[in-house]
Amino acid sequence: MASRITAAAHDDRPTFEEAAADLVNAKSTATSSASTRAFLILGAFVILGVVGFVMKIADDGLDDRRAWGYYVAMVSFLLSTAGGAPMLSIAPVLAKANWIRPVMRISQLFAAIGVLTAIMSIPLLFILPPLVEDEVRRRSIWFGSPAYFPHIWDTIAIFGLVFIGLALLWSSSIPDLAAIREGGSGRRQAWARRLAPTFIGTWGQWKSLRIRIGVLSAFYFLFLIFTHVLFASDYIHALVPGYKDAIFPMYHALTSLQAGVASVILASYFLWRYAGYNRYIGINQIWNLAKLQFALSLLWFYFFFSAFIVFWYSRTPQNEKVIELFDQGPHLWAFLGALFFSFIIPMWTLMWNFIRVSMRGPAILAAVIIFGTLLDRIRLAVGAWAVEGINDKFLQVVPETVWPDLWDIFMFLGMFAGAAFLFLLVTRLIPPVSLWEIQQSRLISKPGMYMRSEVEIVGKPD
Repeated sequence: MASRITAAAHDDRPTFEEAAADLVNAKSTATSSASTRAFLILGAFVILGVVGFVMKIADDGLDDRRAWGYYVAMVSFLLSTAGGAPMLSIAPVLAKANWIRPVMRISQLFAAIGVLTAIMSIPLLFILPPLVEDEVRRRSIWFGSPAYFPHIWDTIAIFGLVFIGLALLWSSSIPDLAAIREGGSGRRQAWARRLAPTFIGTWGQWKSLRIRIGVLSAFYFLFLIFTHVLFASDYIHALVPGYKDAIFPMYHALTSLQAGVASVILASYFLWRYAGYNRYIGINQIWNLAKLQFALSLLWFYFFFSAFIVFWYSRTPQNEKVIELFDQGPHLWAFLGALFFSFIIPMWTLMWNFIRVSMRGPAILAAVIIFGTLLDRIRLAVGAWAVEGINDKFLQVVPETVWPDLWDIFMFLGMFAGAAFLFLLVTRLIPPVSLWEIQQSRLISKPGMYMRSEVEIVGKPD
């Protein structure tokens, strides 16, 4: 009976030899002329972003906090999208999910964008005010600490997260780099020889590699939460006098998972549609990612409402001003956009199976969620940085709406272009789909028939 079931299913998966030819040599996203044009266009926008940053300093300086709210929102957005994406290669693996293997590498590639996050966080050291100004200490999570303690620990957290993410990407890529070292050509082969000089696939090397990946994955998760808590507390929470919300730092951290999954879905769709990886990325991956995206969209509202309801029912003058600052007054447009694009639209679309079981539907909704995340970070960061009198005991005056100027728009374009540039750049060295993960999936799974449906039969090796 088992043999008839196996024979009834058609196995159209690429063989190891075909996958090696595709991923090691032929289908590098770096070798096409379209990729070269993309690098040139993205590079031009990156230069435009640098020009916007320089002109922003020339016009506003670093002392006008109100002028830098959108820049803080950019760093927060990158930390939420590119920082949250690698978690997709950690959590499903712990649950032994075989479907995640073709997109694991895609999620890890977002760690390269962390380099941009770290670079953009450096000016924040000069923009963030110290804890003590005019002998007055403002409220923060740093009780009795030196005035520049947030600057030190926020830098350690962001750079530590980037370092761990890059180490995780490199460790998981060692077997593929070894394959490129043996069968690749050109600069990719030269770089692979430097990054994976001794890996030959012995039992001891595989055991060491798995331990290394497991340890780095655990540290990345811990550092991700740690970094978000510090960033949200120091760059948003502590800048609004009297703003007391124990849930907000975790809201900032947990909603980054939603943005991270959306980023992976969008990147997977583009690789499937335009880069020739349709034999490795398919409906099974997008369908499961869409399910996860639906659950995280509900989680977005849960954390938001858990904090909002306390301010709504307390009805103190201070809490009403906080609601007006972030949700009703000057940034009502950003709040409504975040609510619709991050929760309402995903919830009322991803709940339908015919939308989830498609390639285009989840990709469109992923773009919607990413835009909603951007609006959410704008309302929080811009609202907090527009507040005057941050050393006061309570928020006295809700500031007016702060709109982006021309240099902010330039920096936004440079940020998006820089993220895409780094993502494409790292694919010049590392295949976007892991060869060894694809081969391991072939070893523990096979297509089969269950009643009238074609399914994948997966064995659990450990």
